[in-house]
Amino acid sequence: MEENIKSSKLVLHTCCAVCGAHLCELLKNDFSEILIYFYNPNVHPKEEYEKRKEAGKKLAEIYSLEFVEGEYDDKNWFELVRGLENEPEGGARCPICFEMRLKKTVQLAKERGFTHFATTLAASPYKSEKIVDELAGKIAREFGLEYLSTAAIGALDKKEIWQKTRELAKKFNFYHQNYCGCLFSQRKSI
Repeated sequence: MEENIKSSKLVLHTCCAVCGAHLCELLKNDFSEILIYFYNPNVHPKEEYEKRKEAGKKLAEIYSLEFVEGEYDDKNWFELVRGLENEPEGGARCPICFEMRLKKTVQLAKERGFTHFATTLAASPYKSEKIVDELAGKIAREFGLEYLSTAAIGALDKKEIWQKTRELAKKFNFYHQNYCGCLFSQRKSI
């Protein structure tokens, strides 16, 4: 990472502690401040959301980072994806969900005077890194912030990212879910 970035501040949108572990490890010494932002109104049911949130708090504690929880606005999320309920996982519903969460991440970053943002969404082997990076890049330009893709962070390929993040998740005993988070991905995992 560039030397001048060390005085910058980063908001890391985190969908779950498992996906966040390796990125926190990579980023922990590269920014003057990192804030973990847990904004995931797509996660269903609420009990699942709470488990993931608690694991996110634990992740923040381990790395001595600030943790901020976004609003659990599931009604708005369901409204945004109305008509896409039968889309497959990774289909047309996912980019809408990504964009909603990334925009809120950037809004928080702007409000708090942060210069950079990243997301754990692209770390998951179940999500399209290309789609996440394209959306995040567009939003970054729109709001005048810097987006750090997993490639820019120095992460390896997705298989290696996933292996390393799972090793850290096991080491820290993070809650590990078996589906993306939304009601529709949950139905697929049952």
